[in-house]
Amino acid sequence: MINEYNKSDLFRTFQKLDIKKGDSIFLSTSLGMLGKPKTTNKNILLTVSNWILESLEKLIGEKGNIFVPTYSYSFTKKKKIFSVKNTKSTIGYFPNFFLKKKGIIRSKDPMVSIAGYGPQAKYVLEKISNTSFGKNCAFERLLKLKSLKCCHIGLGVNWMPFIHYLEWKNNVPFRFKKNLSGKIILKKMKKKQKKINWVYHARYLRKETQADGYKIGRLALKRKLYNYCKIANSAIYVIDYKKFFVFAKKLTKKNKWLTVEGPKFY
Repeated sequence: MINEYNKSDLFRTFQKLDIKKGDSIFLSTSLGMLGKPKTTNKNILLTVSNWILESLEKLIGEKGNIFVPTYSYSFTKKKKIFSVKNTKSTIGYFPNFFLKKKGIIRSKDPMVSIAGYGPQAKYVLEKISNTSFGKNCAFERLLKLKSLKCCHIGLGVNWMPFIHYLEWKNNVPFRFKKNLSGKIILKKMKKKQKKINWVYHARYLRKETQADGYKIGRLALKRKLYNYCKIANSAIYVIDYKKFFVFAKKLTKKNKWLTVEGPKFY
């Protein structure tokens, strides 16, 4: 059975999850998992995306921030060119919808860029180091924000935005430093292409190294670190970014393989 929902349902759900004025939100989405929106607009994904963003903006106010993953993995592709303004995300509809909004700032990361807006967006996303998960990357800066909440819409408890940064911090044996190079376009004009070297913490390509956030996610749910609320065919999960990171770091200090399928290999 497909359950329906509307904008008011989304807004009330966010309220129940204690999203409030001044919050920063790291927003990840799987729109198709929610169910059927009550709308006559044929462009359903656009309608739902607007509902989500407008609802969150109203709740967090002008002092709040919204961050969205806009990963493109550009330096793994044939052309190896990343345009901060024009390169599309490869991880779904909502990130590309978000990139079209006015006032968006996007990190220069050619692999796992993040886009955002709000008073803290420049601090988090501009002038990062030439590394996706190393020192002074966006994921590290996000840890310094007050009241940053991960919000998963249509996704489960397995989604950990900082998972590979955590693995870098833990110096896990199944990932290694990979030097990439390509061109970055920081502005709209192609003349502004800049050749750079980029460091990516890549995994050894084996079944055992596939990311698995469920083990930690389920433990976080058991410890009641997650707030969640059912809506239509799915649910929305919210968790404090820093508390989740500290919790995951403590767990993985003893078992560095907890974030992948495993088992260990040598």
